[in-house]
Amino acid sequence: MGFIIRNPTTIAPPGGRYSHAIELPANARMVFASGQVGVDKKGKPGVGIERQCELAWKNVLAILKDARMGPGDIVRTQVFLTDARFVPAYRAARDKVIGPVPPASTLLIVSALADPAFMVEIEAIAAKA
Repeated sequence: MGFIIRNPTTIAPPGGRYSHAIELPANARMVFASGQVGVDKKGKPGVGIERQCELAWKNVLAILKDARMGPGDIVRTQVFLTDARFVPAYRAARDKVIGPVPPASTLLIVSALADPAFMVEIEAIAAKA
């Protein structure tokens, strides 16, 4: 899709492989995915942060597939991790999914998610013309 990445040179460049902003073309169809946690189809949490990140992304991709979209249509993510030490594992899982065009993104470290077993939650916005 014809996204325009907005990383103005008048502010510090983004770090951690994300874009400051994404501009969508006119008449783009949008999907707003609620936060997806690292659980399997039966609702069982994955063991360890790596597995939970994989499952959370798998769930995001299933939602996008249902909307006839894919990882290249993601324009914004908001990620919640329960421990700053999980950032490298999260980024590794994200990089496997997102591909070469980084979306606009926010990553937050929080004290807990809805269930104490959850370590990661990923919200996503996707768009397609």
